Amino acid sequence: MRWIRRLATAMGGLILIVIAAAVLGLSVRWLQIQLFYQPLGGERTEEKLDYLDQVLESAQQSVREASSPAAEFERPPNFVIVLFDDLGWGDLSSYGNQMIRTPRIDQAAAEGVRMTDFYSASPVCTPSRAALLTGRYPVRSHTHNHVFFGESSPIATVRRMLGQGNELPVDEILIPEVLAAAGYATGMIGKWHLGGIPGHLPNDFGFESYYGVLTSNDMQPLHIYRDREVEVRDETERLTLGAFRDEDVDIEMRGVDQRTLTRRYTDEAIGFIEDNRDRPFFLYLAHSFPHVPHFADPEHAGESEGGIYGDVVEDLDRSTGALLDAIDRLGLAENTLVLITSDNGADYNGSPGFLRGRKGDVQEGGQKVPMIARWPGHIPAGGVTGKMAMNIDLFPTLLGLAGVGLPTDRDIDGRDMGALLTTAEGASSPHTELFYFPVLSGSRPVAIRNEHYKYHVSTGDTGRDKPILVDVHRDQENHNLIRRAPEQGAALAKSLASFAAELEENPRGWR
Repeated sequence: MRWIRRLATAMGGLILIVIAAAVLGLSVRWLQIQLFYQPLGGERTEEKLDYLDQVLESAQQSVREASSPAAEFERPPNFVIVLFDDLGWGDLSSYGNQMIRTPRIDQAAAEGVRMTDFYSASPVCTPSRAALLTGRYPVRSHTHNHVFFGESSPIATVRRMLGQGNELPVDEILIPEVLAAAGYATGMIGKWHLGGIPGHLPNDFGFESYYGVLTSNDMQPLHIYRDREVEVRDETERLTLGAFRDEDVDIEMRGVDQRTLTRRYTDEAIGFIEDNRDRPFFLYLAHSFPHVPHFADPEHAGESEGGIYGDVVEDLDRSTGALLDAIDRLGLAENTLVLITSDNGADYNGSPGFLRGRKGDVQEGGQKVPMIARWPGHIPAGGVTGKMAMNIDLFPTLLGLAGVGLPTDRDIDGRDMGALLTTAEGASSPHTELFYFPVLSGSRPVAIRNEHYKYHVSTGDTGRDKPILVDVHRDQENHNLIRRAPEQGAALAKSLASFAAELEENPRGWR
């Protein structure tokens, strides 16, 4: 028995050595991160700057030509993106909700086009926002592995220790950078969630003005920034992440009152439009709600039949109405394209409508979101289209309408959907296929859809995990048609594997 005791002692010592080595290794890695951290990306910064210089030079040449006495000058259109956080496909009354009233957003849909098959590029917010602003799938910008965390969170350091980064690479080209170079006034209001360190803030990526918060409203502290400086400091008691995600928990707020966030954002947005009415402008209004925790404006709390979640969404509806009223009052409606959408599908308490899945899922309920476009005189009123499009399409669409060419040193996954907006049912989708990326390990797509079918490499169901093919128009991912339509399944599987191999070879899409 002595040898057993000796072995146990030796094994115990070995385990202690392994633990000590692991702790030492983590400590060294932590120290490296604190002292020598270099954000991911940056290798194409020079090419980015060259492209922006070309856009600026072209804009300056256009101004010189327009100043000629014989020239006819047509002002480029204004752009407003209203982005909600976690608003589900079924949360608006124009999309079928019978408990939440959204008359102002519904009116915008009646005055423009409502899209029934519009997608976010990710089922969670950071990668989706990166995709919207860059026109590229999230894997291109190192944003595919879940969401970024505030700089005071240990998870931010853990992400960097794992080599995932916690900020958007500086060599990505964003809509505001291009439009600013083209002569637009650019402003952002609301939730950024693409990095919180110097060099990676909204003002560093082309926004001339910024007012808002850097993270989701369940992350603390939730300071309100004016450009790069804290304007309102959040002094609310620090809570566990789980407690702060419960919409039914009463929270005593200090400093930042989330009940009035939507109101503050709205006032700032209207002020930006008023200040820039005489020049082309791009406004990105990225609301913090209806992400949890939920806080209703005291002026209307308890009014919605949909409970506190309904109160929050109806606050957003009033906000949208006030913004549209300001655009109309200033005589800017016929020269302003307004896009209203969400960063991903519904979270708990929100509605995915009749879709399967929610936020975090690559099923339709996780990524199919509302999209309404209003542009009087350009977009016919009352249009509805079921042609597929994705938020990566906003980058090439807005640049196309502004008369700016796309960068040529990188793949732009989005496609110009201008024709789809202006002719609705008469136009085709700008895509033959769209790809879906999971929340974790999102470097490889796991699903693909075309005009009729969607193919998943896996159902994810324990005990029956296998590929599935569904009809996206007649079925909500319930019935597996892979044996009934084997040729369609095989074709989509081949396209999915081909794109996955392309990403493995060149994930950032450099040309």
